Amino acid sequence: MIYPRDVQFDIDTLINDAQPKTILALGDFDAALFDEYRAQKSLLQQPCEVEHVSVSDCMQVMRMATRFDVAVAFNLFEHISRQHGMQILARLRDVVAAQYCICLPLGKHDDQSHWQLTDLFSFALKRVSTYTTPEAEFSLFKYSIYDYKSTPDWLNPDNWANPHMWNKFRW
Repeated sequence: MIYPRDVQFDIDTLINDAQPKTILALGDFDAALFDEYRAQKSLLQQPCEVEHVSVSDCMQVMRMATRFDVAVAFNLFEHISRQHGMQILARLRDVVAAQYCICLPLGKHDDQSHWQLTDLFSFALKRVSTYTTPEAEFSLFKYSIYDYKSTPDWLNPDNWANPHMWNKFRW
């Protein structure tokens, strides 16, 4: 499948926003996608390592113990089974990366695509953008542990044990 050019621009934007030192690239695409970012980092004399895993080796993610700052899955999920894709998404979220983004074609209810919108929302992914081509509709999703859930108001030290009230009242 041919992905729209806007996908690469949006992935670059997400990468620049995260400012990672390590990137895991999953799928069959040109790893030169990150060359511009690495060039920027080298000008600032900051290291940036990119590890690329192709579709044929994608189950290698299940054995990875290395933690990456960001993972990008592109041109991957339409080539593997839904079960393997769900295992990879769970492993990315739980062990491999604090933040990741994926791009894949979504199917309608009557379509033969095995990925539905609800499948991706169940992994706490947020839709960043949608791209329409004559062949398919693609969506870019992201996950970040840092903005996964907002902190509720009651969860702050002011409400814990009320030390300012000690020895003032008898309960």
